[in-house]
Order: sequence, then C-alpha cells, then structure tokens
Amino acid sequence: MSHQTTKHSLTHIHLVPGVILIVLVSFVLSPQAGFANSPKPPIMVGLIPDVGGVDDNSFNEMAADGLAHAVTDFGIVSAIYQPASTDEYAAKIDECVSAGSALCITVGFLQGDATMAAAIANPGVKFAIVDMTWETYPDNLRGISFASEEVGYLAGTLAALMSTSKVIGAIGGLPIPPVDAFMVPFQYGAQWTDPSVQVILEYSYDFGNPPLGAQMAADQISRGADVIFAVAGPTSIGVNLATAQAGKWAIGVDVDTYYSTFGGGTVDGHEFLLTSALKRVDNAVYHTIEAVVGGTFTSGTMINNLQNEGVGMAPYHDAASAIPQDVQDELAAVTHSIINGETDVWEPFYKYTISLPVVMK
Repeated sequence: MSHQTTKHSLTHIHLVPGVILIVLVSFVLSPQAGFANSPKPPIMVGLIPDVGGVDDNSFNEMAADGLAHAVTDFGIVSAIYQPASTDEYAAKIDECVSAGSALCITVGFLQGDATMAAAIANPGVKFAIVDMTWETYPDNLRGISFASEEVGYLAGTLAALMSTSKVIGAIGGLPIPPVDAFMVPFQYGAQWTDPSVQVILEYSYDFGNPPLGAQMAADQISRGADVIFAVAGPTSIGVNLATAQAGKWAIGVDVDTYYSTFGGGTVDGHEFLLTSALKRVDNAVYHTIEAVVGGTFTSGTMINNLQNEGVGMAPYHDAASAIPQDVQDELAAVTHSIINGETDVWEPFYKYTISLPVVMK
C-alpha cells in the first residue's frame, strides 16, 4: 500500500461508520501496513582470499573489489576472512559459515579441497571459488572459470598488428592446460591476422623465477621478437620488465600489469606495456553475489567470457598514443567476431598452409 493510498483510505473512514471496524482490522492485519512484518535482514557474504591478501594487485584484490561493488549496489553485509597461511583455509571458511553467511567465496585453486569439503558439510550455505572447477558439484557450489583462450587470441591478434619485425613471442610457465589456454590461441590469433608472422613459444618450467623470465625475454628479443606475451606467474614479472625496458612491446596476463608490475606508471618501461589479457575476477564475484541476491544462483561451472565481460583486454594506458586507430578498430572487430561465434579461437591457421611459422623450445 503506497503512502498516497493509505492517506486516501483514512480520510474516508468517518464517512462510512458502518465499516469502520472492518477497515481498521484490515489495516492492522495487512502485511503492507508497514509495521506488521519486520524487514528481512541483509544478506551476508564472506570472502576468503588466498594468503597474499587483498592488496596483492592480483586476484585477491579484484575479488575484494567485486565484493565492495556488490555491497554498494545490493546492500549486502560483507566480511573478509584472511588466512595467514595455507593451513588456515578450512578454519577461515568455517568462520564465514559460522557468521551466518549466505555465500562464502574463496579465491584460488589451492583452496579447492577446503571449499569442496565445506560445501558438502554445509548444504544450506552457498559457496563459490575463483579459478577452480570440477566435473561434478554439490548443489550449493559454483566453480568460477575464465575463457582464457578468448583473450589469448586477442593478445595474439594485437601482437601481430603491432609487430614491425614480424617476430613475436610468448613465454609460459609450463605446457599445461591453464597456460596453453592463453599460449595456443595467442599463436592462432597472430597467424590468422598476419600469416607471415613468426611466433616463438617457449616455457620457463618455473613460475617463480623473474630473473629467468628476464633472460628468456632477452633471448627472444635477440632473435627478433618485438612483442612478447608472458604467461608464467611471477616469472612473468621478469619477462615484462626486460621486454619493456628494452623498448619492445610487453603483454601481461591475468591482472592489469600496468599496476601490478609497472606501479601505475612509476616503473621504467611502463610506456611499452601494450596491454594485459585479463581474467575479470571482480565481475565474476559481483555477478555471483547478484545471483544469490536475486535467487538465481546455480551450481556448477560458471564460464566468464568476452560476452559477459568475464575476460577482456586491459586499457592501453601510456601506450595508447602509439597504437594506430586502425589497429584498435581491427581488435574491436575480432572481439565482436569471437562474441558472435564467427571466430573459433581454437582453429589453427596452419590447417590452410603448407608450413607453420612457429618456433618452440
């Protein structure tokens, strides 16, 4: 009952004395009377980051940003349960459950076992985990995955368009599916864009070695590479810095490397960071909370792609003035063709050529 309707009804009570009691009783018993029912308490959502904390310029921080936006937009109550070590994953998830949370969100595949165990033990609470999936799920668990192949393809497209030497490179940590989901479409995107481009694909076999990454980048540059994509965890820091500080184009991965590695433009070489192939953890967390608030939460794997803004390319930042408009237009066109299903990012160009211009080490 609106304020206008209530006021109108009350002004007519004295005109119909025979039904005063009925009207008053109806008003008191009406669930719309304003004081008959107490308002529902706000939904509680807890975030359990990985041990790096929410100031890591990476997935933890992006997840916290998505949570903060959901607090603003949906009026939820949020809490962050920060583990000090990997041994505290299960305990922090239990804290989230004990607080009465409707949804507990964990970050990173290292929390996979603890998250699955908590979901099975607490069927009345919903759970979601960033960057981890399973083949089967309990009804209250969502695995959040990202279409890395789509932004890998875009990174290869942009690299081919920006290369003047016609040699580009990519350095991965290990030849495993999460890495090759970026690396292989990077190659395909580059070759479909310019068949004359040579693609150097190599692996560091070490995710935590920035000096090795720098050495490998220098080696690729010595062989003519003028754009290098890094998909090697912290080893990528060395790749990106060595590439950019040599005056060659660097492409980051997962998060916006302009902030995580180049200090928002304060570290030498920032103007040679071309872009980063992003996993939009912030959007994925936000939309998962939105689904809980709206009653549309589903279990299983949630795929975040270009269409739902779950992946994307970072802003060009200080490199923007060096990127021709026709290059930007071409990248936008390829983006739309992937979203529309016209471009298959897993289709190799070499199906239609005699030789494959790729060097792998």
